[in-house]
Amino acid sequence: MKAMIVLTSMVLLVGGCGVKAPIQPRQDPYIPSQVHVGEEDLRTHTAFGKPVLSRDGAGLLHVMIPIRAATDLELYIDYRVTFFDRSGQVLNQTGWMTKTLPPNVFDQISVNSMSPQATDFQVDVRYAK
Repeated sequence: MKAMIVLTSMVLLVGGCGVKAPIQPRQDPYIPSQVHVGEEDLRTHTAFGKPVLSRDGAGLLHVMIPIRAATDLELYIDYRVTFFDRSGQVLNQTGWMTKTLPPNVFDQISVNSMSPQATDFQVDVRYAK
């Protein structure tokens, strides 16, 4: 009987007393960019230029992103912009806005922050819903 208790104690010690290890998150190998496109098809049918940033007299961050439909079809997209402060905290996020892109014509997405603390931004683009 004494051997059975010792054996049971050893099994409990080795087995970790029934405590399961936590499930660790998977690390994302990709670094976020400032412009994200929701679908591969949309990525192949659009072309984005380098964002142009400026500040006005009130210190608000203005963002202008060149974009065009790189196809012979008119595209309807939705976009939203998120502004961040210097520590990466979200300051504000716009709602989804719809834009029509004429075929093969240069256009732009223009938006400005609501706070002078904005130092960075992210634009999410998807097909219009």
